[in-house]
This record gives sequence, C-alpha cells and structure tokens, in this order.
Amino acid sequence: RRIEAITGEGALRRFQQTQQELARIGGVVRAPEAELVEQLEKMVAREKSLEHELHQLKNKIAQSEAAGLESQVREIKGVKVLAARVEGFDREQLRTLTDSLRNKLKTAVVVLATAQDSNVSIVSGVTKDLTSKVHAGKLAGAVAQAVGGKGGGRPDMAEAGGKDPSALAGALANVYTSVEEML
Repeated sequence: RRIEAITGEGALRRFQQTQQELARIGGVVRAPEAELVEQLEKMVAREKSLEHELHQLKNKIAQSEAAGLESQVREIKGVKVLAARVEGFDREQLRTLTDSLRNKLKTAVVVLATAQDSNVSIVSGVTKDLTSKVHAGKLAGAVAQAVGGKGGGRPDMAEAGGKDPSALAGALANVYTSVEEML
C-alpha cells in the first residue's frame, strides 16, 4: 500500500486551491460555502422534479398527437392500419403513442417511426385479437430492414431501429401491403 501526503507549502497551496474552487462553486450556485451542500441538494431535487414534469408533458403531447394521426388510418379487410412518421418523439414516446392508438382504434395495426439525425426508431403495435395473423415483430423488422437496421419483438409490440431516414417513407408505405398479405 502507498500513502501520499502533502506537507508544508504544498499543503497550503492545495488548501487555497480548494477554497478558491469552493468560492467559485458558491458563486455559481449563489450560496455561501456553509450552505453549498444544502443548495446543491435542492438543485438536484428541482432538476429531478423538472425532468419528471417534462416526461409527463411529452406523454401528453404524444396523446394529443394520436388524435391527429387517426385521420391517416386506412381500413384493410376490416382492420384499421396506420403507418406514419412522427417528428420529435423519442422511443418511449413512440411506445406511448403506439399504445394509445392501438387501444383507441380497437382492432388495429399501428407502425410509427421517427428519425433524428441519421437514426431511425420504429415501434409497431398489434391489438391482441390480430396477433395470430399479424406479428408486430415481423412488421417492425421489415421496416427496419428497409432503413438499414434490424429489430423485432413480441407479436403485440415490437421495436426496431435503422440508419437510413431517406428510405423511411417507402418502408412505411409497404406496411399496408404487408398487413394485407398477412390478413
């Protein structure tokens, strides 16, 4: 084992550096040194609260987006099918939106995708009454393959990803044909 120590002027310099850093931190968080820990704890708690609030607001936006997407639903052999690209959603929001639409449309197949930078996220959902005919994992995998990726999942819910957003429109258009063939 090795023990290191600072003595003399080195210790004094180290102490002064630490004091300067604490003073700088105090200036940033607007609190005296004695209250730094308490102030930082408050800031961390506030950040967590804001993150939670942001998460809830994003989910509400996803719910309201569902209403706008309902107009794009096509009916194929008595089944409501929706394949759409939505902007500004992360994977979790896509899942929430897919679930919401799937529950609202009853007998339905929903495939939603989003692209950020060069990454494509895909979520597909199939209502329980259709899982014997239409497999969400196979649909998500087919869309992902068309956009240079892969994925899959359960018969009722699946996720996938890809790297080619330019191919997404064509891949989503093919969902309707794929669903018709499966039915």
